[in-house]
Amino acid sequence: MNIVSQSSTVLLLGVLTLASCADRPTGPVPAAGMAADVAVAAAAGPVVCDVDGSTWGGDPDAAVLSDLAPNGVLRVGINFGNPNNATRNPVTGQLSGVAVDLACVLARGTDRPLAVVGYSGVPPMLAGLTSGDVDLAFTLASAGSNVVNVAISHLGVENTYLVPDASPFQSVADVDAPGVLISVAQGNSPDVYLSAALKNATLVRTPTVPQALALLAKGQVNAFAGSRSAEAMFIASSFPSGRMLPENFLIANIAAGLPLGHDLGLGYVDEFIDWGKTSGLVQLAIGRSQLLGVSIPPPPPIEQRLAFLQHHVARLVSNGVLDHGQGTALAVKLQGALDRLSVGETESAMNKVAAFINQVDAFRNARILSEAQSASLLEIARDVVARATA
Repeated sequence: MNIVSQSSTVLLLGVLTLASCADRPTGPVPAAGMAADVAVAAAAGPVVCDVDGSTWGGDPDAAVLSDLAPNGVLRVGINFGNPNNATRNPVTGQLSGVAVDLACVLARGTDRPLAVVGYSGVPPMLAGLTSGDVDLAFTLASAGSNVVNVAISHLGVENTYLVPDASPFQSVADVDAPGVLISVAQGNSPDVYLSAALKNATLVRTPTVPQALALLAKGQVNAFAGSRSAEAMFIASSFPSGRMLPENFLIANIAAGLPLGHDLGLGYVDEFIDWGKTSGLVQLAIGRSQLLGVSIPPPPPIEQRLAFLQHHVARLVSNGVLDHGQGTALAVKLQGALDRLSVGETESAMNKVAAFINQVDAFRNARILSEAQSASLLEIARDVVARATA
């Protein structure tokens, strides 16, 4: 069992050894019913990596691993105060959710042990990321930051107001009135947006979403501002007299974040998220968490997606999976596509991407590339062609 020591004020919730053979335990045999690649952290309960059917063959090279997991372990901070991100079982401490699923699959493809650190809100998680306690954090607003690098968004989240059923508020505009108190979790997307957008109502900030919801249940505020998933769960568990307003005041795109300067790691995570959205991993994770009011944002521009593939091919050469000639055979097709796009020749560009796809297929059939390695390239490439020719 690989247990990672953390000198952090938050609880280490789980450490998973994600070896190339998932059915080969690397430590004590887990308890009955648990996946064989799960190592249980003391007291906190396990984090279970049980996402089936999703294999990310990211092929990180030494430079990416040094940038993404400089201590030899991929340390991921997860904000369990946002159910669109993750939740924590109050009895076992186990984390589950979209962020956990993504972290597990990313770590498998990175071939590094995964250490998951739970945070109850955005500010402490952001502090953990900037202080070096974690290498990657789920999730932040994807609008960008001067504190951390933000990856491409993997989830769009509908945000509205939760109010008592007897409240006179019928629309989002009604809530922004003098004397109205709105509870919100500090530092999350609704807080950031409403801090700039509100003209009359007053925000009452709490460290976590549950604390902000509790203020509404106690009648200490007039409305709660947050995601529909969090509000629906609260109505079902603790606030049956509540109702969500039909409009959204914000659809917030959320994403993973890395420390500033970790550009190679950011590029690797960007490609992984693009693959995760294209392959169905993100949709699978949404369904497993039974989220409401969420969507998958569209992919980045074609040029950026082809750049992901260029970097992936370069890593395959760096790792010795492809020799120089094989790497060049793929790289020239991608560069040719980019050159054609730069002069507005989309059809010609897609012909070159199709040639890239055929070459990857040939390398797979010749067993130069494994199924996972080829699939990680082909998911994005095929989607690029499909969208450009639709």
